[in-house]
Amino acid sequence: MLEILFCGIVILFIAILFYKQANEEIDILQLDASRIEEVPVLYADRSPIVLKGFPVPPLGNYEEMKKRPKVLGLHMGDTKETLDSLLHSEGLKEFMFHPTTTEYLAKESGLDVWFGLHCYKDLLPSTLTQWMYSYNTSLWPSHRGLTQTTAVHTLLLPTQGTAHVSLLLSKMIPYLPSEWKGRRLKSITAADTPLVTQLQYVEIKLRKGNALLLPAHMLVDISSDPASVHDTLWMFQAEIHHPISRFSKS
Repeated sequence: MLEILFCGIVILFIAILFYKQANEEIDILQLDASRIEEVPVLYADRSPIVLKGFPVPPLGNYEEMKKRPKVLGLHMGDTKETLDSLLHSEGLKEFMFHPTTTEYLAKESGLDVWFGLHCYKDLLPSTLTQWMYSYNTSLWPSHRGLTQTTAVHTLLLPTQGTAHVSLLLSKMIPYLPSEWKGRRLKSITAADTPLVTQLQYVEIKLRKGNALLLPAHMLVDISSDPASVHDTLWMFQAEIHHPISRFSKS
């Protein structure tokens, strides 16, 4: 009994060490989505992976949302605006969507079910350990300020529009303002931190039809420059967790 307990503790310790590790530089890997079965092999590099030609369902975009008045009529936080009116206003550029809202949008759009049926198992490291994993999804329009990935694998998939995704390594955190979470990366100036010139990041233009897989601990900023509400970015995110990353997220 003691031997089993000891082995379990050792395995847990190794898993925590593996989860905590992060790369010292950003290397962008690319793979055609038709070869998605090769993705688990690339996970060992702990690098971002661009999946080209990723199948995007006709869900989670403005035209589809218009068929669901209940969703577009959703009131946004403490404001009097609905989601639909916000999408047509200048206030969208600065609005921060609550996680509860983004999770609701993913479920109401049908993308949460679609991911579980058509993508989830293909993105797991191994079918033998799939019982350890779980996922949660979210969907939001326009942009999202700086966040840090906690899931072992995070999928970003534009369902409408084009995203400008800025990626930073966790070692850049000391150069950011103390209250960096949620900030737009390009809004950070020398007035916020004297070390702003030390910030290094990579920007990826992510169009509909391509997806981006991110490892844990990466800092991400997402922005867009739409010409109209029909071009507004809608971003779907799926986080794949094992018990350690799930505990870290909570």
